[in-house]
Amino acid sequence: MDLSKSSVLAGLAQRLDFLAARTSVISENIANADTPGYIARDLAAPAFEARLSGALRVSDPRHLQPGGRSGGSAAPHLAPDGEASLSGNQVSIETQMMKLSETRMDYGLVSSIYRKSVELMRLAVRGGR
Repeated sequence: MDLSKSSVLAGLAQRLDFLAARTSVISENIANADTPGYIARDLAAPAFEARLSGALRVSDPRHLQPGGRSGGSAAPHLAPDGEASLSGNQVSIETQMMKLSETRMDYGLVSSIYRKSVELMRLAVRGGR
């Protein structure tokens, strides 16, 4: 049985990949906190509707059409933290640390859900033993 084909596990794995990429971008922001002219970046979370747009199909012309909005991009975008310092730097260490903490908590939650889902599937395959 290939567990990676499960839509739940695939979605959780995509979320873990996004959170790992966001952690990398935030760490770059923190590393460049003293670089003149550097502007903080961030990643936009993919929209839930965008993930469903490929899975939903219209069987009747009177149904609502799926995928009306586009999803978030995985590419980093500029996200300045506030006013620029005298050197033109727009990174606030406090804001970046809050984003990093939030991302770390989300990663812990999603990885815990992923682990429990795999354990439940293994339990079901073994027949409760």
